[in-house]
Amino acid sequence: MKKLLSLIALFAISSGAYAGGAMADAHNHASSAKSSSGVHFYGRMYIGYDKTSGNVQRLDDGGNKSRLGLKIRSGNIVGNLEYKFDIGDGSNNDGTNCASATSDCRTFDLHVGNLGFMTPLGYIGAGTFESPYKTMGFFDNNMDTAIALNAHGGQSMSNSGVAGTFEGGISYHANMGPIEFGYMYAATDNTSPDNTNTDRGDFSLGITLKDMLMSGLTVGYAIFHDNEVSGGDSEANDRFFASYKVLPNMGVFVALEDLEVVNSFKASSSTDGQIDTYGIHYTMGMADIQLVHADGDSKSSNANEDYKTNSISATLNLSKHSDITVGYTKQDFDADGSDKSTTSVGITHKF
Repeated sequence: MKKLLSLIALFAISSGAYAGGAMADAHNHASSAKSSSGVHFYGRMYIGYDKTSGNVQRLDDGGNKSRLGLKIRSGNIVGNLEYKFDIGDGSNNDGTNCASATSDCRTFDLHVGNLGFMTPLGYIGAGTFESPYKTMGFFDNNMDTAIALNAHGGQSMSNSGVAGTFEGGISYHANMGPIEFGYMYAATDNTSPDNTNTDRGDFSLGITLKDMLMSGLTVGYAIFHDNEVSGGDSEANDRFFASYKVLPNMGVFVALEDLEVVNSFKASSSTDGQIDTYGIHYTMGMADIQLVHADGDSKSSNANEDYKTNSISATLNLSKHSDITVGYTKQDFDADGSDKSTTSVGITHKF
């Protein structure tokens, strides 16, 4: 009931909005470039050097940040196909024993792939998407790198969290004045012939209000609902988020997550938890600086699972398409736990 009332409240204050279209690829984080006959080829290349706690050092893509994609628009038909790849060692799953798990060691791995129609009331399509739980309130500049917040407890994990994709789904997305709305529903069962990461009945929903309540203020709500849980009731991850531009070169943001879905709060665990994330984005000359603090509060009786995460990074923009990022992120458990810290420096080029 609380989730329903929250959603109704957000819609109530937006009653004066009008319906409009929204690009299906609005949240793909690699820039598009050359086009011909409605086909746009785009991509992003990343290589970095990472050092994690436990003296693990590597030169690689730090989490599948490299992308290669096609965007298609012909009349009212819109499509997007995007693959992840690793220019460091060719493996999209670093640390996997490729001799025994070859399916996890592909050089190219599908990230998103969808096709649909642009209508006067918004985009309607089907396929694999980045879910509204990820794309709305997208604050982490280091997503998909070794210092990403979700890799250190600073935000939710797994496909039901901020880094997930939504497979085998039907999607609706629209911009309505200052309101952005997105909804995805899983239309395919996760069975052996399908192998999607969603089950029929799963859904993800998000709504964002931008510059509506106050100039420079963005607020929103997103949910990922897991409809089928073996041996129990359905589960859901909820996230309330907001950002505010306090100065022309400075913004603050907050994300409050209540996590129930398995593996969202902690990897390979059914532990429920809450993650409160607070951060600052500051631009100084050619440098973009990100400072983040997060508190992870486990709902289990195991005190070892409570933690704090701190992250600092700076991105030096070399040109419109290239940058260098250096940063440090640490997950520090309150009691005896497996602390994790990562230092990274990497270069990105978009085309």
